[in-house]
Amino acid sequence: MNAPEKPRIIYNDDGSNFLYAWDDLGAEDLRSYLGYLKDTHVDMVAWCVAFGGYVTYYESQVAERLGAGFMVTDRVKQRRWAHNRERIAREVGDYCGFAFETLRELGIAPLASFRMNDAHMSSDPVGPVAGRFWMNHPQWRLGEPFGYYRSCLDYAVPAVREYLRRLVAEAVELFPDIAGVELDAMRSPFFFHEGEGEAKAPIMTAFIRQVRADLDEAAERSGRERYHLRVNVPRSPELALECGLDVAAWADEGLVDGISPGCYSTDFQVPIEAWRALVGERLLVHSYVNCGPATGQYLSVEEYRGAAANAYAAGADGVCLFNVPCVLTELPGLIARPVHDPPFPPPKFPASYWHPDITRIPEILSELGEPELLAGLDKRFLFFMEEQKYRHYSPEVAGIERVDEDAVELCWRCYEDFDAAAEVLIDLKLVSVTVRDEFAFALNGEPVAAERIERLHAPSGRDQRVHWRPLEPFSLYRITPDRAHLRRGENMLTVALTAREPDLFGRIEARELEVTVRY
Repeated sequence: MNAPEKPRIIYNDDGSNFLYAWDDLGAEDLRSYLGYLKDTHVDMVAWCVAFGGYVTYYESQVAERLGAGFMVTDRVKQRRWAHNRERIAREVGDYCGFAFETLRELGIAPLASFRMNDAHMSSDPVGPVAGRFWMNHPQWRLGEPFGYYRSCLDYAVPAVREYLRRLVAEAVELFPDIAGVELDAMRSPFFFHEGEGEAKAPIMTAFIRQVRADLDEAAERSGRERYHLRVNVPRSPELALECGLDVAAWADEGLVDGISPGCYSTDFQVPIEAWRALVGERLLVHSYVNCGPATGQYLSVEEYRGAAANAYAAGADGVCLFNVPCVLTELPGLIARPVHDPPFPPPKFPASYWHPDITRIPEILSELGEPELLAGLDKRFLFFMEEQKYRHYSPEVAGIERVDEDAVELCWRCYEDFDAAAEVLIDLKLVSVTVRDEFAFALNGEPVAAERIERLHAPSGRDQRVHWRPLEPFSLYRITPDRAHLRRGENMLTVALTAREPDLFGRIEARELEVTVRY
């Protein structure tokens, strides 16, 4: 099956959500699991076939199969994972092969997705994702300076690149009818030792060039059109190059067909314009949209719409959805239900605590692929949601130093038709404040009148009894802006400290800027 010329939604499935969902799953369960994608805007599914320490979901002769050595274990979920994969392989020949076949029956182009440097082994170095290739070569790991991502392998080592290259070639040989391959460099974008990425980018380009050549040779042998090759990359061209990914060189040589730039968490202002300036129309650019704006949170339907609408307005060809299956299958797995109920469709997970209405999430699959449908629908846009832990997270949160009594400028983008909206609200949390701290606001240089501002205060802040992301005592400011002061595109909200608690010093954080547009 060939890739569509311009896929609307590219849908990444990590392959494990299904395997974890219930005990004793079979091929028909997998068919039912994928059935909800039929007649949606999902034109391409990137199905993960290898991750972790390069273990595979398919019947590989190059790497270990996922769950090898864990058929008898004290780990309940891992045993289920391995058992279900083996069970389906015995029934239909290959777990991934049957997934690809089912997707083709649904009219959806399948891609074999490879996580280029998955780091799950950092938290479980002896678990089922830590293959022997990874375990046998600790000297090839990037190591402690990379924190959680210390388990990532160094792509300057030829054997690391060759191992992944052989896996890609094997997958195309086993599944010649797939539409192509996704190289997921966002899991994780650490390929070289710190500070070496740009200098060693030619090494990665040579690797991409070789993969392209292998795919072209396989297509020629099969007498088919070119295999689609796409790469998920960090949010900006500069950051990608810092990681060793020279997308401009790839575009110049025609090595890849598309990219999906974004962040580990959802970025509502991916610099698509910068990517367009770099690659023009030579590559498809799909904005990479994860399932949440921050750790432990999930997007609502309105927030998915906001992320997609901003991406289209900035010039994206579509969206690449990541980890949505986690929302649709993992969360329902937290609900106890009769053991004889069918595993799919799973029970509906109701909204609770800080989560949105998860039961509505399937709606996005029939909305996000066409920007015309998004116009006039309610949306919410999220900015400055959490601190930047690693370079592939969204930009750092902003703040004000108390002793300086300076102002902070919060830049955010929104391309909605504000004049046509029934309601526009701007919410902002200022963290580590008392009720005696006072602030003034300006929108695009225009002062916000006091009557347009409502202040609420949380004296105890926020902890994990009510939200995954704790905050120190904060005030929530709700602004009803003058429409005349809003711009379609880039906006600037300026926050100035006008009176402060005299006995306090330190930083006041500006967090969780939310823009709600209702029609």
